[in-house]
Amino acid sequence: MPEPLFLNAQDIAQTITFQDLFEPLERAMIAVSKGAATHPPRFAAPINPEGRLGVMYGSLSDPAIHGAKILSLFPGAPAMGLSSHQGFVMLFDSTTGSPLVICDADRITALRTAAMSMVATKALARPNPKTITVCGAGEQAEWHTRMSLFCFEQAEVRLWARRPEASHALRDRFGAEKERILVVEDLPAAISGADIIHTTTAAKQAFLSGALLEPGQHINLAGASLADSREIDNEAVAKICAFTDSRESASREAGEFLGAQKAGVITADYPLTEIGEVLAGTKTGRRSDQDITAYKSHGLIVQDLVTAYETYRRYK
Repeated sequence: MPEPLFLNAQDIAQTITFQDLFEPLERAMIAVSKGAATHPPRFAAPINPEGRLGVMYGSLSDPAIHGAKILSLFPGAPAMGLSSHQGFVMLFDSTTGSPLVICDADRITALRTAAMSMVATKALARPNPKTITVCGAGEQAEWHTRMSLFCFEQAEVRLWARRPEASHALRDRFGAEKERILVVEDLPAAISGADIIHTTTAAKQAFLSGALLEPGQHINLAGASLADSREIDNEAVAKICAFTDSRESASREAGEFLGAQKAGVITADYPLTEIGEVLAGTKTGRRSDQDITAYKSHGLIVQDLVTAYETYRRYK
């Protein structure tokens, strides 16, 4: 058997940039919507009271790759200076079946999640945003802040978190770039006037009310990704034009939409468009400057696989 490469977080950081991922992720999302990719339901097995073992697997036809992501899901790990999602992305060649590369899953996940939010933002948001709000202060908040600074050079980034000290600590990690970052301790003030809002929390209960949303805003719901979690309330769900990476995944895991449907705020035919359909030009994205658009991210395995593949290809 050919011996696969092993790429740690530093290898990945030195090999691939944010911009390298935009086009591959677009192609992968189009493949999902066209049925040219597989992403079966993920599952997690309890290990002990502290954590679970998570497994995601799937495939793409172009490039012809398949693989899996194996994770230890330990929510208490950050208190010990570790990621809550530790593990590997394993990639195989679907022509020969040979293993290609084993990548650090933490870095792959961080890159693909934030990069996918940027793909959705460029497809759905109004152009030339001036103010971007990031809700949260964890790993994904950091990567969404980095990606926002990179993609929108004229924009100011606001940071809001339940613990203001966490937002200040995050801002301090940005060196000279922190001059473009403002910590806002009041949530309504952080949302008011924002062109783009990234929610990157692990909230179980909605913290962002529809009453705070304004016409023309775009939201990336990139945090809570399980059926029992949500970041926006029922009023917000009723106000937005909703998009996602996979309707099938949303039917099982989108806590925002499932909760609103259970409450009778929306019906089973609630319009939910896949981002791949928008990117392929078969469905409309933003219809007017007054739309409030929202992209619900579930983090499909095909995003991990194509990110690992692009890293492998460039490393080779």
